[in-house]
Amino acid sequence: MNTADSLALGSLAIAVVALCLSWYAIGRANRTTSAATLVTLNEGFRQAWERFFQAQASQQNAELAELLNLFEIACAIYLERSLSGNSRELMNEYLNGLLREFVTHDLAARRIEELLQDEKTFIFVKRFLKEKKKFISVTVPPKWYEG
Repeated sequence: MNTADSLALGSLAIAVVALCLSWYAIGRANRTTSAATLVTLNEGFRQAWERFFQAQASQQNAELAELLNLFEIACAIYLERSLSGNSRELMNEYLNGLLREFVTHDLAARRIEELLQDEKTFIFVKRFLKEKKKFISVTVPPKWYEG
């Protein structure tokens, strides 16, 4: 083996190590970003529910619409696989829990149907419901995802 071969082999080894380190760093960054996204969404939902429950009757539809908009954003983030690892699993459970709340809360369940204006309203919620139908722990009214 001559000097050029030794240098080439050494360069290859360094490149492989650098690639492994980069792969590890990207994985860590994805998990960190996923966790930050999950925490941000959780806080957004906490505030949205608080506003909904404290709203006067005349404002409840508007607050529910904001809550559903946030729910749609969370569904879109989940569907595009922006979350990874434990954050993705937690988001799946949280979205399932939110659906249970929406379905079992009489006022919210009635008003959700009023907010469904056309087939493009809450399109990512509908996609989430269709994709996860067999894993959802509550019966969702078909009007919420058909159309």
